[in-house]
Amino acid sequence: MGAVDLWTTMVVVLVAAMVQSTTGFGFSLLAVPLISLVLPTESAVVIAATLGTLTSSAQAIGQREHGDRPTILRMLAGAAVGAPFGLILLTVASNRQLKFGLAAVIIAFLVINLRGLTIERGSRGVDVVAGTISGVLNTSLSSNGPPLVMALHARHMSPSAFRATISAVFAGTGVITVGLFLASGRYDSDVRKLLVAAVPAMVMGYAIGARVRPHIDPPRFRQAVMVLLTATAIITLAGALMAS
Repeated sequence: MGAVDLWTTMVVVLVAAMVQSTTGFGFSLLAVPLISLVLPTESAVVIAATLGTLTSSAQAIGQREHGDRPTILRMLAGAAVGAPFGLILLTVASNRQLKFGLAAVIIAFLVINLRGLTIERGSRGVDVVAGTISGVLNTSLSSNGPPLVMALHARHMSPSAFRATISAVFAGTGVITVGLFLASGRYDSDVRKLLVAAVPAMVMGYAIGARVRPHIDPPRFRQAVMVLLTATAIITLAGALMAS
């Protein structure tokens, strides 16, 4: 690990945290593909998933009284089933295949948002399936938001209940993911050093986002983030095509 790897990771984490703090989404969708420009995609996934677990846990604790507990438990049950399969994918897939997977998830997220695709009705089955897909995506790519967002929107929750519920599911899925990463020896010395350096950058990014949030035009900033995600998908696809 060199200085370029360290500083690139810190800058990417800062920017991704600022975007997440300002818009409510985008941390892993930005962090994983951009960090993977200088690190193996597997390491980028471990770093982003671990940092995401820290932030989601803090949010979940602060909003715990508003969460829909039965929905949370169903989604986490699904995540517990799906997460080991995601770890298998992370283990057997090549760096190139993981990059293609990242690009596919980003493109799917963009299509869902731009076309306003939704699930008409929520149900217990939808919760479990969304949780299972989320578990697979979190351990393999650290990008598990889209299925959870679609499933929870179908339940027509209040904003406070939605935020609390999805934060709790993110946190619980993250704990499962971190446990699997620990058990499988994913935290090597380089990853540990990068995490230590990235945590202050993440805190700073969230603080900057919180400060600038009241002074920006949300629709325009959201459009800018969509453009940034599109560019990220293109860069990731190009990297996958050039990877061996």
